[in-house]
Parts: sequence; structure tokens; C-alpha cells
Amino acid sequence: MTTGLQQPADKLSEIFYYDKRDNEFFSILVTDYFMFDENLNLEKDTTTTYSKDNLETLIDRIQRIENKDITIISLPRHDNSINADNIQFISKQVESFLNLNSINIDTATIWEIEEIVSITIDLKNERELEIKKNW
Repeated sequence: MTTGLQQPADKLSEIFYYDKRDNEFFSILVTDYFMFDENLNLEKDTTTTYSKDNLETLIDRIQRIENKDITIISLPRHDNSINADNIQFISKQVESFLNLNSINIDTATIWEIEEIVSITIDLKNERELEIKKNW
């Protein structure tokens, strides 16, 4: 049995990874990056309903991705080629990916955020500050 997710190759609102250290598949939404400053501190005027534990995990993984940690593996995306809908082709690609990265699909987990998460970024204060700077 094969389970997969199909998403256009050029849609990058969510990026998928495998964490070898934690033996866990996970994804990061592009909007997650907007919550943080360059030091990965929560931006002022930003609130989120991520739990403390999930926020810490997210920060850890973003740091590791930025530091090119070899235990974080980006999941490959396939373009819209002729083989994109070919089950046998996809199955071979998945098997090859799992084997090359020594991933045991029977023991790997998926990072699931159990709560519904919202992110609020108050751009009004920033915009007012920019307008005042330009006068």
C-alpha cells in the first residue's frame, strides 16, 4: 500500500521534510517563517496559538534547516511530468528515497499539530512606523 500527497511542484506554501534525529516527517508553512525575526525570536506584534512545545520544535527545526543540518532531509517534489501520475514510478521513487536515507517507514512518525493554529501579525504598527520614517 502506498500513501502520498500530491501538490503542484511550484506551490511552495508548505515544505515537507524528514527529521532523521527524531525519525519524524514534518512540514513547515511559509507563513511560519514570518512569525520570527532574524534571530528566530517571535516578532513583536505577532501572536500565535502554537503551544509552547510545538513552537520550540518549530524553532529548532527552522534553525537546523538554516544551518544545513544533515539530519533534516527535504522531501523531493516531482514536477508535472508524464510520470507524475504513474503509481509504479512514484512507488519506485519513494522506495529509493526511503532506502537512500535509511528511513524505516514502519517506525517513522508524522509531526502532527493537534491544535488549530492561528498566526496574527499586526502590520499596522510597522506601516505607521515606516510612514513616519519617510516624512
